[in-house]
Amino acid sequence: MTQNLLTNLEQEFLPKILGFAYLKMNSKEDAEDLAQEIVLQILSAIHTGKQIENLNAFVWSVSNRTFFKRLRKKKDIVYQLHSLCSLGEIDDAIIKCEERSLLLREISLLSKKYREAIVLHYFESKNIAEISDVLGKSTGTIKWWLHDARKHIKEGMNTMREYGIRSVKPGALKVGCTGSLGADNEPSSCATRKSSQNILLAAYSNPISVEELSIELGISAPYIEDEVAMLVNNQLMRQAPGGKFQTDFVILDGRGGSKASRIYESCFPQFSEELLTFLESHKELLTSDRFNRAGFTWERLLWVYLHFFTQTALGIFSMDVCKIVPYWDIPDRPNGGKWIALGFEGDLLFSQNASNASVDCMPIHMWSGPVHKPDYGFVQGFYHHWSGYDCAVFFEIPEGTFKLCADIVKGKPIGTLDEAEKYLLSVALEKSLFVKDVNEYKLNYFFVEQLEFCKLNELAKDFYTIAKKYFSKAWQIILDIYKDSVPKHLRWQMGNFLSNNLNAFVTCSIYESEKNGLLSTPSDADKAWLSLFAGEQ
Repeated sequence: MTQNLLTNLEQEFLPKILGFAYLKMNSKEDAEDLAQEIVLQILSAIHTGKQIENLNAFVWSVSNRTFFKRLRKKKDIVYQLHSLCSLGEIDDAIIKCEERSLLLREISLLSKKYREAIVLHYFESKNIAEISDVLGKSTGTIKWWLHDARKHIKEGMNTMREYGIRSVKPGALKVGCTGSLGADNEPSSCATRKSSQNILLAAYSNPISVEELSIELGISAPYIEDEVAMLVNNQLMRQAPGGKFQTDFVILDGRGGSKASRIYESCFPQFSEELLTFLESHKELLTSDRFNRAGFTWERLLWVYLHFFTQTALGIFSMDVCKIVPYWDIPDRPNGGKWIALGFEGDLLFSQNASNASVDCMPIHMWSGPVHKPDYGFVQGFYHHWSGYDCAVFFEIPEGTFKLCADIVKGKPIGTLDEAEKYLLSVALEKSLFVKDVNEYKLNYFFVEQLEFCKLNELAKDFYTIAKKYFSKAWQIILDIYKDSVPKHLRWQMGNFLSNNLNAFVTCSIYESEKNGLLSTPSDADKAWLSLFAGEQ
């Protein structure tokens, strides 16, 4: 028992005792003397066989007593206070100031009901009956609250509770969602401050009280209470039993990992070979004028078909197997909107330099779509490493541009365009949606009309029967990675977000074909639109 105490003292408390001493004293020498004196008293108690059931409480009790005793002996640093009281009162003033600081800290960490009772009784000098009237509780309840509050304060002052790591090293949380945003861009707008982000992070794995959050973040309870109330009202947190709170949406590690590599290792190149074989079996149809309105080569068309067939088959798998919550079942939210939130912990680390493309960099090649335009059915693109991962390029294009492009492809004469349409055509040319070849405007992205788009979807459903075994294998890998990190009450949301990891199939398919020289080499004019496809629905 003695040896265990000595080991714990050496490994856990010696640095903390020295840190305590540095905070309390004005010089390094005084701090080291105080720390030495504290350690000697603790060692003496251990070696004399004193029963120490709680070493943490004992260490900080000895530390406080030793420090206060030292203050009483140290007359030279208090002369500046001589105008306040007599010399005999000066030592007590310093000690009381230190104790008062500790007392206020512990009161600030109390839950609201305890804190209000303490403030009314000791700071506003109200009796039990008056506090009962103010708080609307029975006198028995007020007595109980005061008793428990005093107990918590005493325990806190004896143990010198330390703030959590988030008080000095706050985490970062990015919040997005699936569905439609609220009136003020909820849920993203609810977690822009570090305080709210770290409350959500701290309360993710297990329910936590306001007092525990206060200690973890190093913020007084009144301010934590306001943040928690806002997060609960906006349905990013829920109230759990025992007066605790818990984050109510899935938070994933935003720094990526080896998921794409593990999927690649387990499913490729077999999946890629099956996909290419399927596409080759339908090559005559897929290269016909009916589908190839832009006159692309097969190598150029594969940028689109690899993406489209993989992503469409994944959509079927996600609904059938991953238990995606359909839009109509997504909860309506208090400030408008209909969403399920998703958080990413940490800074989102993406590199735009993919000149040395490898499986390890695959996660950065993000799928951006679909993007729906108010005046046009459907536009979707996959942002591979040639164009980067910023989907803002879609939203920089004025409304009506894609519709005009479709009309021109279907035969609308350029000479009949009005001034507004001529402007949209200039945008299309600037963005290389069309390229001008002598006097001809040539389409530079994949476009099909409604019947052809439906036919592509039918073919993708046929491919799904081949692809499902690979998707199932990858889905199990993803579930194994996250099964212990998603709290049970959030498992119903897992499919909506974890299924996004399956988009690695799109990335890896393009990577595999590019690696084997099966894709066209991008030019400056087409690199942004290699796997963009638009279809009328």
